[in-house]
Amino acid sequence: MDHVLAEHGLRLTYLCDANAIDEVEQDRILDDLTDDGPDGDPLPWFTRYRLADYDHLVLVTDRSSGRYRAFLGARDGATTREDFLLLETAFVASAARGQNLMRRMIALAMLRLGGLRTVPSVVVACTRNPACYRIMQETARHFTGAVFFPNPDSVAINFRAATLAQRIAREIGPNHRFQATTGMLRGGMMLAVGAGQHRPLAFDPRFLQPADRMLAVLDLRGEDEATIIEDARRLYRSR
Repeated sequence: MDHVLAEHGLRLTYLCDANAIDEVEQDRILDDLTDDGPDGDPLPWFTRYRLADYDHLVLVTDRSSGRYRAFLGARDGATTREDFLLLETAFVASAARGQNLMRRMIALAMLRLGGLRTVPSVVVACTRNPACYRIMQETARHFTGAVFFPNPDSVAINFRAATLAQRIAREIGPNHRFQATTGMLRGGMMLAVGAGQHRPLAFDPRFLQPADRMLAVLDLRGEDEATIIEDARRLYRSR
């Protein structure tokens, strides 16, 4: 089912079926988004990953031209104690910025997942981009009882959230050092070989990327599912 933002002339589409994801034209998305980027440079994450590597996609298109304006790719993860939704890739073209699309895409993914199974109570991003961290922090402010980690406004570390982040860090960066005081994942280098898979330095240096990243965690485990869904609806509709 598509969702229309009539006031912005945009259409948001959520996909989780592997066959439907496989039919999406990745080259067309890349062309549309990079045409609007700095000097038309390819988006580095999009040249390394296949759409089929993601468990969830949210695609944003212009209703009049059909051009892609934004993209969110996420996958399912799990620790020994809880499941989590890992937001791996997100991009909004400059022509569509200023419309809170990143937050809307996160909210839509949560809502659609809630219609298929239990709504995610833990949402995670692992990023080098300060803007992504701020978007996650702002998203947390829209959810009742949300705990955000790491919280720069707090003088003390939330132990429950920090231990959750540590469990997640072990899953997505098992060869990296996690700093509970800052939320940083530090290490040598890692090789991205598809969603959720990382190999050490010795394999292929052409695809190496720095390992230092900020782990941002939205913890909603203290809230009931109905409240999370209602908050996600409000977030999606917010301007």
